[in-house]
Amino acid sequence: MGRKRTCELAFCKGVVEGTRNKRRCDSDRNIHLHQVISKNVKKIMRYIENHEDFTANDVNRDLFKNRLDKNEKGSMYRMFQAMVREEYLCEKEKREGLKVYSYAIAAPKASAPVGEKPPLPLETPVLSPREILLGKLREFVHMKSGTWNHDDWLWLIHRPDVHAFGASEGEIGLLLEEEKLRFWARKQ
Repeated sequence: MGRKRTCELAFCKGVVEGTRNKRRCDSDRNIHLHQVISKNVKKIMRYIENHEDFTANDVNRDLFKNRLDKNEKGSMYRMFQAMVREEYLCEKEKREGLKVYSYAIAAPKASAPVGEKPPLPLETPVLSPREILLGKLREFVHMKSGTWNHDDWLWLIHRPDVHAFGASEGEIGLLLEEEKLRFWARKQ
């Protein structure tokens, strides 16, 4: 048995075992991703997080200008299925015979069937804008497994839902570093 290491896929919490031929995993199974997909995982994740719902064809059209062959599309489909198992994506209805996915964190709750009254909402605590921003930063730290690069940082501070809080880059940076310390403290 080879050495174990955490999966390189940003959405996955699994561990990779075995030979160098099995470089990716989704929890207990190894999945093979074609090079064009594995090199663009972060780009695909940004696309996912910024769209309400999408199909694999939408991603192919918008990100790859319809250049993916059927094997590469299959690779992307396997990655989406792994994302569903990791609860990063939710499967929705079908559109034109294709599965429709949505980002799990932004997915709306299912509504009550027609004719039935929706259940009364439980009292939910009102969160301050700072607490909401901290939640978004905590989500970012977990999504990036406690490490990120400058491009990830720029993407975060330019996200409309983070930018809307009006916090300066310095404030966001300090809060992000605090969340990073908490993340690594829990890991140990």
